[in-house]
Amino acid sequence: MTRHSASPVSEADLHAYVDDRLPPVRRADVEAWLVTHPDEAARVTAWQRQADDLRVHFEPELAMAAPAAMAALFDARQRRDAMLRRVMQVAAVLLIAVTGAGIGWWSRGYVEPPRIPALPAEAARAHLIYTREVLHPVEVTAAEEQHLVAWLSKRLGTALRVPSLAAEGYRLVGGRLLPAATAGGTAAQFMYETRQGERLTLYVRAGESGGDTAFHFASEGRAAAFYWVDGGFGYALTGEAGREALLPVARAVYEQLTR
Repeated sequence: MTRHSASPVSEADLHAYVDDRLPPVRRADVEAWLVTHPDEAARVTAWQRQADDLRVHFEPELAMAAPAAMAALFDARQRRDAMLRRVMQVAAVLLIAVTGAGIGWWSRGYVEPPRIPALPAEAARAHLIYTREVLHPVEVTAAEEQHLVAWLSKRLGTALRVPSLAAEGYRLVGGRLLPAATAGGTAAQFMYETRQGERLTLYVRAGESGGDTAFHFASEGRAAAFYWVDGGFGYALTGEAGREALLPVARAVYEQLTR
């Protein structure tokens, strides 16, 4: 699972987000940041509506063919730019070839894969294991929700809350107790499901160290997770529908658990 570091979100990032000019990793950082900054999210939404209105208004003019003289001017510039790009590409290849050999020799045996954040990695493994189960996806079903919450709260040492995701199209299936690689040594998993059988899980891990309460996104293969730390507990919402589909559900979970 690859962690996407969230550097401070600038005004330029917000404008690039509205114009759909951010790379996927940075776009995920901005969307996660907007979850915890509702005023900025409202401002971005207003910009997006304004951009849509302008696009609709000027669409007929944009569809018109350019005058012949202007088209010829643009063609000449494009040929010049293409030639410059080819020269730069050749120079870059030569530079990489010269420096790569030396760097490769110097660093042989010392290149390590990026470290996987333990919280979303554990959540993803548990998600992929138990969401595949047909007969026994959970230990205690949602029919015994009160008992489930009391049991897991006692084992994790905190009063757990189970978010309601009915508005997002998910119903609670149930939950289970899991081991965790933290000082607390325990974790809880709550599983949700749509009518179409799509599942996601909320993973809550006790004994979380550090004070980083930021909202993060990570993904590995089919599994994607939004995760954060609050009050000594780690939370990770994991699904397989992709970042765009998971984001509004993660926002609903985050808001219910942190308010």
